Amino acid sequence: MIKFFRRIRQKMLTENKFSKYLFYAVGEIILVVIGILIALSVNNWNQENKDRRLGNDYLLRIHHDLVQDTTAFRNIITQNNALREDIKKALVTLYNGVDDIEQVKYISEVYDKALDQVFTPNDNTYRGMVSSGTLGLIYNLELKESIIDLYSDYDQKGALLLAIGNWMISMATAESTQTDLIKFGSGVIDIFTTSEMLNEYDYAFLNNKEDPNFKMLVRAISATAFNQKASNGIYMELISKCDKVLQRIDQELKIN
Repeated sequence: MIKFFRRIRQKMLTENKFSKYLFYAVGEIILVVIGILIALSVNNWNQENKDRRLGNDYLLRIHHDLVQDTTAFRNIITQNNALREDIKKALVTLYNGVDDIEQVKYISEVYDKALDQVFTPNDNTYRGMVSSGTLGLIYNLELKESIIDLYSDYDQKGALLLAIGNWMISMATAESTQTDLIKFGSGVIDIFTTSEMLNEYDYAFLNNKEDPNFKMLVRAISATAFNQKASNGIYMELISKCDKVLQRIDQELKIN
């Protein structure tokens, strides 16, 4: 093709048809420019398609993360509700009077479970997009804003849960420094192998409602119950927000 155009130019020059040559040269330049523009347009189209596919892949990963989160949040609510019933029973046992070590172990076991509250959402995909600057690959601005708002709420709710959890732990720490209830926990009770190490004197305070340590334990258990109640409310709010974002992602990706 290049040789063909070169022959035409040479023929025009040899025939001294300069005006026609000039017109032809301009036309050839225009054709080259058009070719470059077409190539750039095709390249941009290919890049845009590539970016859109990558953006959709990120949306699918966020969708997967949120499905896992909502499932985990619902499970935590269910566990907290069940554990709350166990706390009620443990308090009844406590106020009715403790007769043996098995009852103390039961109270300690319930108490230990109530202390185990950690907020661990699946946010690696979103955090990775923020750090890599790829949030712009989500072209639906309304959807992108709803995702940003959700994970911002994750941060706020996580900070609130951490603050409540730290307060609860401070109550538990105060209790553990004043009483020997920790000795009856499943994680350590096996190391106390003689009656001298573990006996009724270690839990005598449980049968004296006026004992400051008894009251401290009740406050510590109450703190765990408050933490559960607050956590459930927070998780229910997050589930509602997650569901809305999931619906928007479904609409964007046309997921059935």
